[in-house]
Amino acid sequence: MGARARRLIVSVVICAAAAALIAACGSSKAENSSETKTQTSSAASSGASGSASSATGSVKKGLKLAFFSVGENNTYLQAGIKGARETAAKYGESIHVFNGNFEGSLQLNQVMSAIASKEYDGFILEPNNSAQLCSAVKAAISAKIAIGIDNVPACTAAYNEPYPGTAIFTGGQGPEAYEQWYEEGFKSGKGGEFGVLVGPPTQGNSIRAEEILKKVGPRYPSWKSAGIYPTEYQASVALTKTQDLLASHPNLSLLFSNYSGQTPGAISAINAAGKKGKVKIFDLGGDKEMFEAVEKGEVASTEVYLPFEEQERTVQAVIAQLSGLKELEGVKVGTFWNLTKDPRLHGLSPFVTKETAAKYRAIGLPEY
Repeated sequence: MGARARRLIVSVVICAAAAALIAACGSSKAENSSETKTQTSSAASSGASGSASSATGSVKKGLKLAFFSVGENNTYLQAGIKGARETAAKYGESIHVFNGNFEGSLQLNQVMSAIASKEYDGFILEPNNSAQLCSAVKAAISAKIAIGIDNVPACTAAYNEPYPGTAIFTGGQGPEAYEQWYEEGFKSGKGGEFGVLVGPPTQGNSIRAEEILKKVGPRYPSWKSAGIYPTEYQASVALTKTQDLLASHPNLSLLFSNYSGQTPGAISAINAAGKKGKVKIFDLGGDKEMFEAVEKGEVASTEVYLPFEEQERTVQAVIAQLSGLKELEGVKVGTFWNLTKDPRLHGLSPFVTKETAAKYRAIGLPEY
């Protein structure tokens, strides 16, 4: 074979290889362009399993994280702590959990002490109170510590926006959820007296429950408020508060309870007073006991909470920011992650009724 012929064959082979490479790149671009722009995550099934993935790089290993939990005395918080620990371990990071014990001053001191110690690369903060923890959030940002917020917004940030400089805000108990909760309750009857059970009075979700009631209540003038009752999120306290409520308002026909852990106390008080079926209960939290109560008809509806994913998504965003990534497994840095639209729900509404409970059971809910 002559030199000219050999050169011709080599040229053909190079051109063919180049064409194949271009086609492959084109296929990859087409696949990427088909991604949905709605909130998605490759960690949709949760459980903190699988390997880290990002379109822009790899995760930094060995990061030291701190999780400042609002408390740890109920199953919701315990599931969140589990989510934080397992997610950190999944990516090769360590995490220290601080128990805020539902005390804003204690939690503030914990965060400020952690900043001063210079032991941590990133924080996950579940604030007891937005305003009280604001200085700590600012101090962390100033110290160049990556910080993600969840459950209750930081400082004066709107619920659907992360505070500037933070890695993320993750939540599913926002104004829209509370508004729908009240709306469904008020629409369930023609009117009468109603009461509201909340957690500690200074805790962010208790404050939100009162704020949204002021907005929604006037739309339903046939319903008269019997008051808002703090319960510390404990069933024993809710039992006593509901007994007092029924004694002072014997015509009560509607009760809102913003946490599943306290609602069993209300159910017991209502049943003991011989008012089962006469007082409708609308719950928030969707734990195992509330699913059973909904299926039995003791509770009209409950909203599914996702405490594991709440901490999982926040930890992912903090790790992504510390790794110089724009996102990690679909969780983007600097955004609001709406748990009511989390992939864990498979597109279902977060509100569960007796008629729809089986659909949630089919996807492995409730998770705590």
